[in-house]
Amino acid sequence: MKIVIIGAGEVGFHVAKSLSELDYDISVIDIDHAKCSRANEHLDVIVNQGNGSDEKLLKNINVADADYVFCLTNSDETNLISSLQCHNLGAKKIIARLRDLDYSRNGNAIPPEKFGVDMVIHPEKEVAKEIIRLVKHPYADKFYEFEGGKAVLFSKKINHRSKLAGMTVEEFHKSNNDFKSLIVSVIRGEKMTIPSSTFKFEPEDYVFFFVKSKNLNSLLETLGVKNSDSKRVMIAGASKIGRLVSSMLEDDMSVRLIEKSKEKATQIANELDKTIVLNSDATDIEFLRGENISEADSFVAVTDDQQLNLLAGILAKQLKVKHSIIHVTNPDYVRNMSDLGIGSIVSKNNVSVNAIIKSIRIDQKEHVIQLFSSLDMEAIELVAEKDSKASRLPVSNLNLPHGCILALVNHNGHIKIPSGDFQITENDTVLIFCINSKIREVSKIFKSEK
Repeated sequence: MKIVIIGAGEVGFHVAKSLSELDYDISVIDIDHAKCSRANEHLDVIVNQGNGSDEKLLKNINVADADYVFCLTNSDETNLISSLQCHNLGAKKIIARLRDLDYSRNGNAIPPEKFGVDMVIHPEKEVAKEIIRLVKHPYADKFYEFEGGKAVLFSKKINHRSKLAGMTVEEFHKSNNDFKSLIVSVIRGEKMTIPSSTFKFEPEDYVFFFVKSKNLNSLLETLGVKNSDSKRVMIAGASKIGRLVSSMLEDDMSVRLIEKSKEKATQIANELDKTIVLNSDATDIEFLRGENISEADSFVAVTDDQQLNLLAGILAKQLKVKHSIIHVTNPDYVRNMSDLGIGSIVSKNNVSVNAIIKSIRIDQKEHVIQLFSSLDMEAIELVAEKDSKASRLPVSNLNLPHGCILALVNHNGHIKIPSGDFQITENDTVLIFCINSKIREVSKIFKSEK
């Protein structure tokens, strides 16, 4: 497969890094010498320094033969022009990263499709939605929804006071017979484990729980976790992400937005209806104390400076804020900084990388619905075909590959977390958490054997 990546910034670099491990033919283009040097030194790809919209350069790298072109520079205009050039030269599929949401709004005079774009990624919008989920579930480090919100997966770091500490998986499940839940995985240090029934939880473990939404509060009660509605949110940075999050929350919560630039603070105050905009420095300790940061349910650091966000997150933790959400630009930080325990780490660039990888996998007929970069796992959706092993044998006899968990069955719109004696029937849809190397193996179980 031939792939062309235009833009070797954080998104382009990490997309190339992920795909280069899969033995694809990858060409990277960037006008910046330092970015090209970084890609040359660290990636097994062909690097071309130049303008990604230069027709001569695109012809030289045979963009007409490209199965995919990813336009991922920091400029919307460059991405659109590059897309148009690649489309005119015959590239098969083009994905563009666009920061301006207006391009995708109905009625736009020049929609991305006019430039040959097959798929648009809005990184700020997607990470804003992730932040909203975390604000609404402040007990969680990560939070994902499935089946239209009918089931959820969330992670929680346990400490020495947790009811789970010292308990085995089997003991945990016996302690809550009123409903069914799953332990999908545990991260201990840098190692991810899919735990057996004898696995014993330890303080500092990050545990991923799966449960029906209607049983979420019961599970939290079992864990000894208090789940109160978020009412007060403090946001550091009137960046595009900060403005999006404010506008999405201000009708339901009390939102205070901190912006250091007086001019920008005044402008944003006129744009937002109910958000209180404060002109100050989000790392000013006395200011934060004066604004009673300890009473905030969530503190969200989303300035355009990731170091400043990390510092603000550390200060918020010291000032006893209940929950912090910190935005970083480097996707590698999402996993590494999570271990510091300063809060939930999110990245618009990580969201973009996952969206691109997911698109390729779907095109390859892999039924991926969610990638988990922090878990090295994926959520896939399969349908039990007629005469498949899955439709003939109960769950306990399917012999799912190690590294796969059958989490949910949807039978005619009714969802169930299956037990071992459960029988899947023809046309049932199943949700499976699986390590990537086992996807093809587990998929065979759901395909017809005739």
